[in-house]
Amino acid sequence: MAGSLKRVAVRTLVIGSFLALTACYHTITTTTLSPGTKVTQEWVPTFIYGLVPGKVDAQAICRGKPIQGVETQASFLNMVVGWITIGIFTPMTVSVTCAG
Repeated sequence: MAGSLKRVAVRTLVIGSFLALTACYHTITTTTLSPGTKVTQEWVPTFIYGLVPGKVDAQAICRGKPIQGVETQASFLNMVVGWITIGIFTPMTVSVTCAG
């Protein structure tokens, strides 16, 4: 009985760890302004699994126009690059939408 419970606990831990490691990070910040047609998407360098973040100058991307929203995500391709570099370089994809 104890061996069976231990086996279930180990399987749950392994499956839970696998799911946590394959998850994608995604956040969206928007304003009440109407979105425009200009959407700029770029990779932002982050380091040590995202603990040292990169910076995006959304005001410069929109060239002085108001910003409607910023979307940040760690896509599958971003995570592959992170796995290859053992987490030293872990880029994020950032999309900036200017207001219309």
